Amino acid sequence: MARNFGNLAAGAPALPIRSSGRHLLGHDGTFCARDVVCHAGAHSPRFEGEYSHSCISVLLAGTFHTRTGLGEVLAGPGTLLLANASTAYENRHVDDGGDRSIVFDYEEAQLDEVGHSLGVRLHGARPFGRVCIPASTASADAVVLAHEALRSGDVEALREAALAVASVALIAQGGGTNAVLEPSSRQLHQVAQTVRYVEAHSDEDCSLDTLAAHAGLSSFHFLRVFRAMTGQTPRQFVIATRMRGAAIALRSTRRRITDIALDAGFGDLSHFTVSFARVFGLSPRNYRKRYGLGAQVASRSARE
Repeated sequence: MARNFGNLAAGAPALPIRSSGRHLLGHDGTFCARDVVCHAGAHSPRFEGEYSHSCISVLLAGTFHTRTGLGEVLAGPGTLLLANASTAYENRHVDDGGDRSIVFDYEEAQLDEVGHSLGVRLHGARPFGRVCIPASTASADAVVLAHEALRSGDVEALREAALAVASVALIAQGGGTNAVLEPSSRQLHQVAQTVRYVEAHSDEDCSLDTLAAHAGLSSFHFLRVFRAMTGQTPRQFVIATRMRGAAIALRSTRRRITDIALDAGFGDLSHFTVSFARVFGLSPRNYRKRYGLGAQVASRSARE
């Protein structure tokens, strides 16, 4: 039976309930993300296999012991497990309770792009030289992004998380730098122009690749620069912009909620409803009842 576990801490928002197995979340030509759920315990058999791609597993809950050609470790929540393509692995549980991870598979060109931007020299098809990056304050932000991407299931959020996780892994083992970026005048202009673009086109394609191309930067470098200068990822900014526009429309018009959702850039009503309630604490319908034109008229009448 599927169970719900995998929160980063007590009180954290719940992750989707899924049965044991590897559940595809999203992919494109550069990465693939899977939700790996395991309910096995200490008396379960060992799990053996071989990685098809270079990958990073972000352990969100539980513990297990893993052994690869890079070494072995007892992994706990917040650990980043690293593996090169064509590497054999052996996993086993030493206690009960299972585990849950989000696993990112990477194409070689994607890791090369990230490494180049960070000043990390990779070794071709074998980018990783250690078995894991232990949980730490340095990796916490990337792990949180991965957790939130898994919770939302949004492909763009998954891609941003994949890039953030790769950045932490390559910096930790390759001697790159994660220092705060000092923005150049050109970079400030590029990000400012991108913000204006999103404000004007939030109902259109605002994917990471599209915004990076608009700024004239690689996807990873744009993500890094944008986060450094605005304090949020491009996807977070796009969602906030869309939510703001939808909330204004709910307050000031009587248009159908479905039309508002589609015009705001959401592909379907259910996704909009869940996202809106997560941000504002009310469903779009209840938000309109409380703050919309009808509520405003009733409030004025009561005062009069």
